[in-house]
Amino acid sequence: MYDRLSNREGLARAAATCGNPRCFQIAWLLAAWLLAVSANAHQKWLWPNRFEAEKGPVQLSFDVSWSDRPFTAEDGVGDKPLNIVDSRGRSTSPERTFVGKTKSTAECELSQPGTYRLESIDPLAYWSKVETDGQTKWLKLGKDELGDKKSLRSDLYWSKAIAYVTLGEPTPSPGLDTDPLSIATSLHPNAIEAGQPLTVTVRTYGSPLPAAKVSVFHQSSEGHEPLYSAACNQAGQGELKLDMPGMYLLACEHEQKVTDDPKADLHSFNVYLTLLARPNTAAK
Repeated sequence: MYDRLSNREGLARAAATCGNPRCFQIAWLLAAWLLAVSANAHQKWLWPNRFEAEKGPVQLSFDVSWSDRPFTAEDGVGDKPLNIVDSRGRSTSPERTFVGKTKSTAECELSQPGTYRLESIDPLAYWSKVETDGQTKWLKLGKDELGDKKSLRSDLYWSKAIAYVTLGEPTPSPGLDTDPLSIATSLHPNAIEAGQPLTVTVRTYGSPLPAAKVSVFHQSSEGHEPLYSAACNQAGQGELKLDMPGMYLLACEHEQKVTDDPKADLHSFNVYLTLLARPNTAAK
């Protein structure tokens, strides 16, 4: 995430300093676009080739990417960990993984009945935004490791993209109480129908996150703006309604200023949950 924003900042700066009046106009547009993108876009999504199967074994594949528009591959996730967690909490790596420039694709065989959680993780890491020779860039360092470099901000960053796949009958998925940020749904993630009321609970390290905001994207979305955002209450709970059938991405960000971490000014956590809303059987 941070190296991508650094590249975009460089484009805007280059346009502003080229000396051509036309470049200044381009720089202004790039700067406005950068602000919008960094505030609302570049969601991380995970897209399996199936969400349900009557029984195993089945061949499963799933794509992971960062993009301005969910489910449109744009920026790859590199060699970040991809995990498959079964209903007993056992975590394994996919049998085959392709790492590309626009996305990563994993393949595996699922045989045992139950619900599996697919994960793409950016592990906890320190990143610092520095200014060098009039240019800014992100370095994978804590602020106490920068030496004479000027720090503009330093983050402890983490993100996880999640989707669920069920073979046979749905089963509970192991909790995410150790995650810096998580989203849980009141309905089983593989049993959601369009139009049903849905309560989400946002937690940080297992504790409810008061006043969290959950952004809701649909696969038909053309821009980087969400369909809507739901404000959670003091118990970290928010009410959603997924009106249309199809895939949705729920995104939540939690940034908190810290004073007791010698390596960071902010703790920045992000979680992304892919859901499939099936057509509403009661409406037929």
